[in-house]
Amino acid sequence: MVKQNLQSSSTQTAPTRRERQAEQTRKEILNAARRLFAAEGYAATSVKDIASEAGVSVQTVYDSVGSKSDLVRRLNDLIDVEARVGEIAMRMATSTDPREVARLPAMITRRIVERCEDILRGSLDAARAEHELSHVLEEGGRRHRAGTRSFAERLAALDALAEGVDVEQAAVTIAALADFRVALLLIDDHGLDLDAVENWMATMTARAVLRRDEPNHDSIAT
Repeated sequence: MVKQNLQSSSTQTAPTRRERQAEQTRKEILNAARRLFAAEGYAATSVKDIASEAGVSVQTVYDSVGSKSDLVRRLNDLIDVEARVGEIAMRMATSTDPREVARLPAMITRRIVERCEDILRGSLDAARAEHELSHVLEEGGRRHRAGTRSFAERLAALDALAEGVDVEQAAVTIAALADFRVALLLIDDHGLDLDAVENWMATMTARAVLRRDEPNHDSIAT
């Protein structure tokens, strides 16, 4: 299988100059949309505005990316890449420390908010402006729940879940406590900075799902 994979990768052709140019154009359009959604809001931003900001024609926007709602979907897809969520998630598979595993979802949420807050707020704004875009947030929620379930399963494998808490309950609890909307609430309404947000989420998660004999943090301070 490894040999076959190596052979397959060796036969892959490099992207052509035109393909590279097309990808660069898509990136410039997405970056322009990201800036405008953050500065002006989704409803106030037109495809013409995005085209002007990116230095391309309106038709190029449609040909390269699609409609304005398609832009939001693509921006949503950038979150995992820009926040480099995979780097943290990989630690889950190798860690044998339940406290570390319980903290990782909070670390992921902190990194997502830190690096992609504009996309998150833009997606919320877009969903309010156009109801059909609510599925963009729903897809993000689905990914979030799938990820937190993996953490719950890992804690169960480490025999670290609290008595009476099964994988399903732990997954729901972790997903709720590490939701990016909770992070934004803590920032906007309670004045917490990102360090405090991460520590609050990690502390509450440990208290809610870990066995009593697993040391928990009693403070959100680092």
